[in-house]
Amino acid sequence: MEFGDFLRKNYHLGDKSVKDYISRLNVILNKGLYNGEKELTPSLIASVDREYPEDSHYRLTLKRYIEFQNKQKENRGGKNYG
Repeated sequence: MEFGDFLRKNYHLGDKSVKDYISRLNVILNKGLYNGEKELTPSLIASVDREYPEDSHYRLTLKRYIEFQNKQKENRGGKNYG
């Protein structure tokens, strides 16, 4: 399952919202703010809030992406495939 599918299924989001999430995630990844953390740590939150102090959507995007990653790992039996 892809992140967009996860958002549609679990949060009942439409195409525009899913595209917005994916765009925000790509910005976060390209800026190196997220490095595979398994939870939304205080330092990760601080990094995102420093970069985007007026936009809580970036924090929510990370929260949901980490949730997606953790569910993917559970579905693979806890094995890490990258």
